Amino acid sequence: MYLARRFEKNDVTYTIRETYPEGDYLTHRDLAMLGNDPRHYIVYTGKSFYLHNSLYDLLGEKGVNPDPFELEELFFPFLDPYIRERLSQFQGRGKGKNWRPLDKESKKKILQATHVFDRRRIHFLRFGQINQLRMDRSPAVFKVLLNKSRDEIEQYCINAELLLRPAEYKQYIFTIFNLQFYFNESFARSMPQALSAEQMDEHFITELCKLDSDAEFWLGMKRPGGLPDYLKRYAIMFYDYSFPNTDAWGEYINDFMNSRRRYSPPPSSRTMSQKEISTVFGISQADLNSMSKKELTKLYRKKAHEHHPDKGGD
Repeated sequence: MYLARRFEKNDVTYTIRETYPEGDYLTHRDLAMLGNDPRHYIVYTGKSFYLHNSLYDLLGEKGVNPDPFELEELFFPFLDPYIRERLSQFQGRGKGKNWRPLDKESKKKILQATHVFDRRRIHFLRFGQINQLRMDRSPAVFKVLLNKSRDEIEQYCINAELLLRPAEYKQYIFTIFNLQFYFNESFARSMPQALSAEQMDEHFITELCKLDSDAEFWLGMKRPGGLPDYLKRYAIMFYDYSFPNTDAWGEYINDFMNSRRRYSPPPSSRTMSQKEISTVFGISQADLNSMSKKELTKLYRKKAHEHHPDKGGD
């Protein structure tokens, strides 16, 4: 389940929706219309809250028996700030407990299952980088796109884009529509404000129309006539906002310097023989080999304290 925003007549209405499979693709359906103020369904009990039974009745009519904790999480942004602050420390507990690094095959599957336009959005929203040449080197950040319908992905991005400042809007559009691809200037990936505005406008229209007609991108979503609202917001960001007023030359120099920074770890010290180790620790090699990890750690810390330069050691 997810919470969807819809703009109607200068007002925002909210709907609980769910993603579900239909044939070979994912689509969505409405579960409960919440109106323009979801707070009506929140009931406070001292320093906590619960959701009114009428909401569960609405979902029950659709044959849905939701997890109360999952449902309450959708209403978290609408809580009283004091209650939200007190409960925020308990949010997400247990998440990541079973985290494991992705293997090569899993990374490949994530890239195959996600659209490049979605990856550009997530990458910028996560790292704020215009230059996305290394975008697909971090496939783990795109896991949030998996098992979501097109509508749920769009709603996820709308929510994430609320963190953008107006000064970042045009940089964001320049990046996610890959407009840098059309320019050969060396600074195209660092100073878009220095590029030709007229050419950029033309290329933006080209990419916007290309995405609008991309059947794979809109798979599982019914399209109304004309440009979808999900794309109209990007046209507004592009045409109604400007690049931030910054020192373009200074940015170029910094980007040049940062792109050529190299990190070299300090040279590793030589490997000590087991005889030397037993001498430093003051125990026999046999005793050293028979120690548990816990015992060895305890001895190591004791010796590290004794041999610290502040104690006269080296």
